[in-house]
Parts: sequence; structure tokens; C-alpha cells
Amino acid sequence: MITVYYTNEKLEVYKSNEVENIYEKVKRKSWIHMTNPTDEEVKMVSELTNIQEATIRTTLDEEESAHIDLDDGETLIVVDMPIVDLDDNYPEIHKYMTTPFGIIFNDEYYITTCLRSTSIVQSLTGRWMKNLATNKHIKLTIQLLYRNAALFVGLLKQLDRDSEFVQQRLHQSMKNKELYELMSLGKSLVYLSTGVNADYLVLEKLKRIEMFKKYEEDIDLIEDAIIENRQAMEMCSIHRDILNGTMDAFASVISNNVNTVMKTLTVVTITLTIPTLIASFFGMNVAIPFANERLGFWIVVGVSALLAFFGALILAKYTSRIKVRKKK
Repeated sequence: MITVYYTNEKLEVYKSNEVENIYEKVKRKSWIHMTNPTDEEVKMVSELTNIQEATIRTTLDEEESAHIDLDDGETLIVVDMPIVDLDDNYPEIHKYMTTPFGIIFNDEYYITTCLRSTSIVQSLTGRWMKNLATNKHIKLTIQLLYRNAALFVGLLKQLDRDSEFVQQRLHQSMKNKELYELMSLGKSLVYLSTGVNADYLVLEKLKRIEMFKKYEEDIDLIEDAIIENRQAMEMCSIHRDILNGTMDAFASVISNNVNTVMKTLTVVTITLTIPTLIASFFGMNVAIPFANERLGFWIVVGVSALLAFFGALILAKYTSRIKVRKKK
């Protein structure tokens, strides 16, 4: 899908699914955003903008790392953009990943590419957005990078809410499902942390490039983007430490709960063994007490019950967490 943005007193937006021929809307100083484009769309945009087709395809590689490339009047910037989906294995929480977001521009045209639809472009081109100019490529680039850093911060807050939701369920559960969900969130944190660290290096390098230092306003905006990115990095580190500590703590709690259950079952098993042992003695084909007594059966049952009761009391006293205390 291709969307063309052009600012001329007001923002003009043209989408390929709404316009019969989207390529007629491409003009000088326009911004072309490509979402999971086809080979034909890449080829046509390359011909219209005089930007190499190979450069555009570079940004559409899922494994492409964040970097900056300046070559023959073309500027290529690739950053990691955070995305969120529902986890197929654990539908009650979200799965967080990153995908490459490409920015390519020359003196005449501005192109952005991504394999997934992104809220970065939507937030930047919203009606409430001010100071958006598609002909100011440097400023537009910095605005996009700032929005990307802010998106990291927003998704990290959402990940923290998912973590709290799982922890609340884990308080009342002895199953492994919640621990697996926390492990999935920990994996998401690794992806986000790797992406935000790579974007930080891109922003630092961007600050040293001459064409991004022409205007004081652009320098201030880069600093704001770097600060936002640092905040995301700190949040990743804090959430990762909290999540790892939480997993270790709850794993210990679950282990203690299982030990308590096994301890209780052991007490019950030993208690039931006492009447069984006595009954086996009286079942032997030898001379035994109370064999000819009418009340012999009830005497044996009573003795077995008393021994089982006192045995359970003694075991409970020394194995249970709550010790039996004598009332004063």
C-alpha cells in the first residue's frame, strides 16, 4: 500500500486503495509512505523518485539492523520500530517485537517504508499535528524518530500493565502458565531493549552529521528524541530487572506451595498407615487379644482411631508451619 502526503497550506493525503492512479499524485517535495509494498510498487516509486530500487528493498528486510547510510545525494536511515500483537500461545497478554522502519530521501522526494502499519505516521499526520512540512526533509526525519522513541515508551508502559495483570493471577495460582506468560513478556523486553539501544546509536550518530545541525530548532528536536530514547532504555532496564526478580520470587512461592501440599499429603498418608497396620496385625491367623470378645472389634477400632489422632497431632506439630500451642 502506498500513501502520498503533500503539504501546501494544508496537508493533502492520497491512498492507493482510494485513488485510481496513486503515482500521478507523486510530486516534488511529497512524502511517500509504503506499507509492505509489492515489487511493482517498489519499482514504480524508484523510477518516479530516482532513488535506487536496491536502497528501498534494503529497508524491507526483516533482519535489517538500525544504521545510517549517506551515498550520492541519498540519505538512508533504518531504525527499529516497536510493534505489538496478541500472543497466540497466551492470548491474555501481548507480544512485543520490533521491525525495521526505513527513511530514504534526496533533494526532491521523501520515502518511508515499513512491513507493518505503524502508528508513528498516523500520529504525525493527524489533524492535530502542527508544523508538518513534507518539503523539510531533515525536520520530518527528526519528528519521525522522536515519535518512534515515544512509541517505545508507550508500549513499555503497556507491557508493565500486562506484567501486573499476570502477577495478580499468579498470586492465586499454582500452575506454570502464568510463569510462562512472564517468560514471554521477558522475551518481549529483550526485543524492545535491543531495538531501543540500536536506535540510540542512530540518534547519536545523526547528531554529528552536518546537515542535521544547520538549524537550532532541529538540534533541540534531536536532543528531545535522544532524551525520550534514553527514557525508554531506562524503562527497559528497570522492567527487565523487576520481571526477572518477580519470576524468581513467584517460582519460589510456587515451589513452597507444592512442598506444603506434599507435606500435608505425607501427614495424611502416615496417619492412615497406623489403623492399616493394626488391622493387619489382627488379621493374622494366630492367637490375638480380644478375639473372643464381643466388643473386640470396637476396642480395636477405638485404639486405632486414638493412635491415628495422636500420631496426626504429633506430625502436625513438627511439620506444619503453624505449631500447636497450649492455651494459657
